[in-house]
Parts: sequence; C-alpha cells; structure tokens
Amino acid sequence: MKRPTSIVLMLTFLTVLLSCNTSVTNGVRKESISNMPSKVHQKAEHKKTQKAERLPIVPKKKASEQPDTLAYLRKKYAPLLSAGQEDIKNLLLYKLIDEWMGTPYKYGGNTKSGADCSGFTGVIYASIFKIELARRAADIFHTTTEKLKKEELKEGDLVFFDIGRRELSHVGVYLTNGKFVHASTSRGVVISDLEMEYYKKYFRCGGRIIN
Repeated sequence: MKRPTSIVLMLTFLTVLLSCNTSVTNGVRKESISNMPSKVHQKAEHKKTQKAERLPIVPKKKASEQPDTLAYLRKKYAPLLSAGQEDIKNLLLYKLIDEWMGTPYKYGGNTKSGADCSGFTGVIYASIFKIELARRAADIFHTTTEKLKKEELKEGDLVFFDIGRRELSHVGVYLTNGKFVHASTSRGVVISDLEMEYYKKYFRCGGRIIN
C-alpha cells in the first residue's frame, strides 16, 4: 500500500516542476519579444536615416561672392563704365542700380514693376542722397539751381535731355566716364553713354543738388 502513495507523490512533484519550468520559459520569451523592435519601427528608423544621409550639403558663399559686396559690384560694373575697379566706391549706389537694372519702363511708375525716368531718378536720390525730387523731369530741372557742362559732371549729378517737342523730357543720374543710369523708354533701367549719337544730340545740361 505504501508503494502507490510514493508513485503519486513523485508524479505530483514532476508535474509542479514542469509547470514552473514552462512559466519561466514563457516569461523569458515574452521579455525577449517585447524588447525586440517591431518591423514597422525598424523601417521608420531606416527611412529617417536614409533621409538624413540624402540631405545635400550646400557650401556657404564667400563674402567676395555675395552680390551686395563692393568687390562684386566693381567687377560687374567697371567694364560697363570703362573704368578701373578702384573708381567704383559708392557701394549703396551701385547696389541699388544692380537691384533695379532691367526694370521695365512705365510712364508714371517708380517701382521695380515699372518706372519712368523721373520716378527712377527720384528713387536714387531719396534712397542714396536722402533728397526728395520733384516728380517731373522739367520740374526737377527748374528747381536745380546749379547747371553744369558735360565736362563738369561728377558721380550723382543729374543729366537733362530735350527729347522730342517737350521741354526737358528726360533725366538721369551721372556715374563716371560719360556714363549715366536712367529709365529708357525702350530698354527700361539701363546704363548709357552721353557720347552716343542719340543722347549727344538731345543733351541739355547737367545739374547738381548734392555737394
């Protein structure tokens, strides 16, 4: 009678032992699975890494390459003015000219969407020399007390023209070497030469307001 009891006890012990082992194993598996990153998470991280790697590296421009530096403006405008680069000194003036170059002509306009000769000249004087000019070329001429010959002109002086039948119908700003910047009816804001046959024919005089 004792032998069956021993067998029952042994079987009970084995059952409990197997049950404990199964619980431990399942716990380890669950912990391992929970610590493994999901495939979706892995893909998202991979995409982030790929995007970061694909971002282009854009080198910063050197100061000499910036369009608002005196070196850049000298290099660009010295040939147009038939001048040496050292002759171009007014950074603000040439920066403004560079920003407005090619602006189309528009009668009565004074913005970058369109400007006429007196409108553009007024922008230069207001922005660079802090002087408000009259709105019409003829009125600017009449309020300019100091009149100049062509050979007396200096940078920033006004240049007046009698074009067509109207009195003093055109005005521009003198630069150097006979060159002046203005809003042409045919070409918009441009640099021209006083010795060109057309402008030589209609040139009236220069005018000085600034010292």
